[in-house]
Amino acid sequence: MGTNLRQGPHAGRVLGSERETYDDPETGVRVTRLTNDPDADSRHLYFTENGWYDGGRRLLVRSDRGGSDDLYAVDLDGGGITQLTDLPAGITGITRVEGTGIALFWHDATLLSLDLESLAVTALYDCPAGYTGSIAAGTADGERAVAAISERVDVDGSGDRDAWIAARHAAEPHSQVVSVPIEGGEPTVHVDANCWLGHVNASPTRPELVTYCEEGPWEDVDRIRGLNLATDETWRIRPTGPETAVGHEYWLADGERVGYHGWRGTRDDPDAFFGVVRYDGENVREHPAPDIYTHFHSNSRDLVVGDGTYRGAPYDILWKRDPNTGAYDVPRKLVEHGWSGDDDVHPHSRLSPDDEHVVFDSSRGGTGSDVYLAALDDPEELPAFDGLAQR
Repeated sequence: MGTNLRQGPHAGRVLGSERETYDDPETGVRVTRLTNDPDADSRHLYFTENGWYDGGRRLLVRSDRGGSDDLYAVDLDGGGITQLTDLPAGITGITRVEGTGIALFWHDATLLSLDLESLAVTALYDCPAGYTGSIAAGTADGERAVAAISERVDVDGSGDRDAWIAARHAAEPHSQVVSVPIEGGEPTVHVDANCWLGHVNASPTRPELVTYCEEGPWEDVDRIRGLNLATDETWRIRPTGPETAVGHEYWLADGERVGYHGWRGTRDDPDAFFGVVRYDGENVREHPAPDIYTHFHSNSRDLVVGDGTYRGAPYDILWKRDPNTGAYDVPRKLVEHGWSGDDDVHPHSRLSPDDEHVVFDSSRGGTGSDVYLAALDDPEELPAFDGLAQR
């Protein structure tokens, strides 16, 4: 195990503020650009991961400004950027363990924990030779790190991304879902399967509950799966058939419900929707979406943000639920993100824990990817979005 890893001299250095603010020309929403290094790609954590910490005063971002991906913290008051990692190789699969000062990530084949104050790194687990790990998760009690690992397969990834995903899925790589104590100890294997398993998400309130997924073309997999870490019971959370596909799952703040999006019909002729379901598969609620190429996030059912799309809806879009009827009002344009195609930077929009901001990535500044925050006031004052699902 990578027990001899030490942080380099740049861990803890504080960079100047790169913050710029502007009002979105169509919606009037105040937007803050948090990163602006013309020689770097900077992104917030994947949309399933809550990067706000220190009482909401700091936001985790990753950036390759030092030559490889490292973790940074943006001071949301002053704008200063603190480098948190300086390691021999780039880091991947970053998450923050809710209720703790710990972040988790992969460094090569080793899963590490990082103390966000002392910046000490600790090796927790090594992937077996020939395996790679996906985004990890920390359980709600802060005691265990959980991740999916999958066997590497010889699949050409240089061409079409969809074709690569289909080929990797068809190869049926051996995979496991494993957990390991964050304070140190032996790993436990919870799931062992000959299919491509990925991204583990931990319930923010229920330490025994996580989701994981079968990766592959959504129409060819029953993707969203639940796991009870205490019993190793597994189940399909939102079962699908040949005419339905779902994915991009995430936990709502209550730790009981899982959000997602998908479509009915076919990829070429989709009836797109976003939805939420209780972890046990009960209480499914689904609503029309503008397109299948997008991500959604919500802390509760009351307010939902979606990426929009690069096919006619180049905005982050908000849905607010009427407390009297339980129905969503007309969707509203929040901010233009400039997403121009699947090879461009995905916004991966996420609401802040207090529902007062949306963080998103964009290449709209023309210098690679940067991290932006859009302020939320009253969604009902925003211009309506009347686009329909792409057919």
